Amino acid sequence: MLFYRNIEKELMHWKNSRSHKPLILRGARQVGKTTVIRNFGKSFDNFIELNLEKEKDKNFFNFTDDVKKIFEAIILSKGKAYNEDQSYLIFIDEIQQQPKAIQLLRYFYEDLPRVHIISAGSLLEFALSDISSFPVGRVEQLLLYPLSFEEFLRATKKDLLYEKYENLEITNITHQLLIDAFNEFLIVGGMPEAVSQYIHDGYSFINLNRIFENIWNTYLDDASKYGKSDAQKRTLQFLLKTAPYTLDRVNFSKLGQNQYKSREISEAMLQLQKAKIVHLIYPVTSTKLPMIPDLKKRPRIQFLDTGLLLYINKQSANYVIGNALDEGFRGQISNHIAMQEIMSVSSSVIQEYYFWTRESSNANAEIDIVFPYKNLLLPVEVKAGAVGRLRSLHEYMDRTSHDIGIRLLSNQLSLEMATTYANKSFKLINIPIYLAGKINHVIEKFDF
Repeated sequence: MLFYRNIEKELMHWKNSRSHKPLILRGARQVGKTTVIRNFGKSFDNFIELNLEKEKDKNFFNFTDDVKKIFEAIILSKGKAYNEDQSYLIFIDEIQQQPKAIQLLRYFYEDLPRVHIISAGSLLEFALSDISSFPVGRVEQLLLYPLSFEEFLRATKKDLLYEKYENLEITNITHQLLIDAFNEFLIVGGMPEAVSQYIHDGYSFINLNRIFENIWNTYLDDASKYGKSDAQKRTLQFLLKTAPYTLDRVNFSKLGQNQYKSREISEAMLQLQKAKIVHLIYPVTSTKLPMIPDLKKRPRIQFLDTGLLLYINKQSANYVIGNALDEGFRGQISNHIAMQEIMSVSSSVIQEYYFWTRESSNANAEIDIVFPYKNLLLPVEVKAGAVGRLRSLHEYMDRTSHDIGIRLLSNQLSLEMATTYANKSFKLINIPIYLAGKINHVIEKFDF
């Protein structure tokens, strides 16, 4: 089942750019990379797909380093004659199976500037780090996440609701409909196969567990491919079975009461992060830009997809629906989905995300997310319901020079004036959690 993905806009921009370097589409397994590329291929006169898990396709890169000869062999094998008046997209899937093909990408750009080259692979992240002569600066890279809430609205044909969401036309009725839709999204998540099954079953959750089980088993099986040694493979298996239950800040040496050393856990966690299954969110301690993480402090684990996360934690649809945001892990799941939405907005492979903390002997303060906006670093507090204490937000506002704070919650969009415990006045923007991916647009709406 095809869905519109926002990354298609960037792919079209790449296609129409005068300088279209070979593109690598990165992302975790089963987030829809191949489907997106195939759909994008329809915009070209000629779309040629290679799968380097197949020997006959892999062999194109064995007989020569001359990319012009490689291209001629490829189009000849597909029964095509080159026409310079037509557009060509060559999709090299599972490119990690032939490291030489990755190294040759730069020459496609230099020697065949009229031909578009795009590549992807299920274990590409590991191949990229192992290649000594990776063509940095000679290729472009984009990162694909699971479907965002915006994409979910479009996929489930909630077109009118999507328009209201997109234009921030949020009446009380629209707000409730969006809350209901967001609760659905929380359970289904953004993995394309799960969304497809949900739609196929008439918007029923009945078969989601089977889909999630298959996806999760694939990730567990892949642990043997992520690990560099037998010991690390065992550590990865342990982490995959433990990390989804740890949504709060994590101490590597104490994770799951394990027998592994902190260094072993840390190195294995980096492998999972490379596979895009988890992302380590580190804290910053400053209230202004630039965001400089304190890597000595405990990070928070961000899992790939909230729907998959709920499945692993055995939170059935029947239990969650109706009160998904209020009781799911006592607010942790709300924090998780908010960060997932914010991350899904960007396709940058280098973008990082942070929270803020102040730790002292007297008291600690923590802001769930810090959000860069123009030259400001805005605090974002996530609340599971309609209310919640703001002690940490007050602490942050007293330490920053600006006067804008954000609260994500289940209430309607609103702006109120608030006062910190130190008597500083600031603007508090209350944003419905389903708009977490549109924080920029919401702030612009208030025209500060």
